[in-house]
Amino acid sequence: MGYKKEIKIHASIEKVWNSWTNEEATSNWLAPKSHIVFEDGGPYEFFWDDNPEKDSTIGCKLLRIEKRKICFEWQGKSEFLDMFRKPYGKTIIEVNFIEEENGVKVKVKQEETRNLEKWSEYDEWMSGAWEYALSCLKEYCEESTEEKKEKRACC
Repeated sequence: MGYKKEIKIHASIEKVWNSWTNEEATSNWLAPKSHIVFEDGGPYEFFWDDNPEKDSTIGCKLLRIEKRKICFEWQGKSEFLDMFRKPYGKTIIEVNFIEEENGVKVKVKQEETRNLEKWSEYDEWMSGAWEYALSCLKEYCEESTEEKKEKRACC
């Protein structure tokens, strides 16, 4: 099954790219805390709870960084974590950044499917979560500097 999401953002490619590659920037739209070492094999972890074992992508890594594409490991929230632990492992997300007139198209996709009881429920939840996250990304990238000072973090 999997999912694909895309959004057009009226901002520079540099700003949109930085929003995915910088810890401080990701805390403004994706998760309150992150641990990113932006290099192949580096950690790409996000934390939505103070307990890193709950609702996080702890242990996830950047698998490949290209000029306008990143691939990284991912896992679901706490109710789905068993599907990402041994023997299954993490799933893979690919994000493409396509520079267009007046902005950037961001495409997020996860194509893997697993024959597990709750996988379709996970796909549906994750698809909605990425849709929401991309709307937060758009809001963050399109806000002016003054608006950002007044209001922190969409997500």
